[in-house]
Amino acid sequence: MNLKHLFAALAMGLLATTTAAQPSAPKVTIKSELASPLVLENSQDKNYLKVSLTGFPLHATKRSPINLALVIDRSGSMGGERIEQATEAAVMAVNTLSAQDTLSVVIYDDVVDVIVPAAKVGNKAKLISQIREQLTARGGTALFAGVSRGIKETSKFLDKAHVNRIILLSDGQANVGPSSTSELAELGKIAARKGIAITTMGIGEGYNEDLMAAIAQYSDGNHVFVQNTDALEKAFAHEFGDVMSVVAQDVVVQIHVADNVKPLRLLGREGEIRDNTVTVKLNQLYANQEKYVMLEVLPAKGQATQSKPLAEVNVSYNNLATGQKERWDDKMAISYTASANEVQKAQVEDVIVDSAIQKSAIQNEQALQLIDEGKMDEAKAILRENSSTLSALPLSAPAARMKAQESAEENLKLLDRMESESKEASRKSLKEQSYKTKNQSSKSN
Repeated sequence: MNLKHLFAALAMGLLATTTAAQPSAPKVTIKSELASPLVLENSQDKNYLKVSLTGFPLHATKRSPINLALVIDRSGSMGGERIEQATEAAVMAVNTLSAQDTLSVVIYDDVVDVIVPAAKVGNKAKLISQIREQLTARGGTALFAGVSRGIKETSKFLDKAHVNRIILLSDGQANVGPSSTSELAELGKIAARKGIAITTMGIGEGYNEDLMAAIAQYSDGNHVFVQNTDALEKAFAHEFGDVMSVVAQDVVVQIHVADNVKPLRLLGREGEIRDNTVTVKLNQLYANQEKYVMLEVLPAKGQATQSKPLAEVNVSYNNLATGQKERWDDKMAISYTASANEVQKAQVEDVIVDSAIQKSAIQNEQALQLIDEGKMDEAKAILRENSSTLSALPLSAPAARMKAQESAEENLKLLDRMESESKEASRKSLKEQSYKTKNQSSKSN
């Protein structure tokens, strides 16, 4: 399927949602749950607190305006099919956007050029002509400067009611200007503070996946490994599916644990733990997709029949359907019993599975380190162990079992790729999957 057909299918998929009945004031569905809300008396074990947020269905005719910057690497290594496919992706972006949307196109090699300054989408034929004429491959890779200019162009039309997004395409190492992962990560942080998400698409096996993932991580965008030019079409169409389905922005989740509860660590999504308060920020939520915060905690001991306060959860977000800042609050408690059977019956298997999946992603980050050290066999062993652990979870609910099995199979697929692909490709696949797991990115297949 070519890119034109993929975007047509995307548009049809969005329009199909218009037939569903829409609530008069749609809200994000939020839940806070404990893996084990009932625990044994006089025991003290780690527990997992999950705050999940699921975007409401989107009425396609009422999507929010998009403020998009395409930042495209045109260095010499992008020559041939890569630059051609990048050009076609940019052209299809123009054709997909409407007059309510804003577009800018930034290209970079040794220097940065803005071939389409940020403006409302108007004369599409003129925009397409500008892109086709000027997007040619040459020179080095001034990635920092390119992303910086993308942020600048997007900032010209910043609006909390709009979806502010940068899509970065690159196939190479940053070799002009600032080039370290920490320096590029700062750009992600700057974008996040402005309410801009940056999605990074690495093409081929020559780019720095740690650097590209860091930019996306700190701005709450997506990160994609595009192994070949054919895959770029699908990746770009999928990204537009996300961009066109944003229902909420500027999401802040705060968890205030009780004085006798220790917040140990966040699993997956990055955040801040300061004393008894945990804060996690998400840039955007998408229609019908779940994002969550997973906190590992150590509750206090208690006696049978006791119930103690565990945490207070506060969530705020900008609802793009209503234009309002909305809030949600919950108070959580933990109870104690003398019955191990009652403990098991009370377990929330969805939280148990998600915490196990997030721990497997942490293990996979260790596998990346082992690959860098040349210890490929040890890295493979981690993937096998992850798959076995997930498959062996004692689950009774069909949905939980299916989720665990899918994650186990993903680890085996990564293992197969490590057996058949180059070290570079294997590492990029593993990094991409780890990123998607930690950030609950929507699946592209």
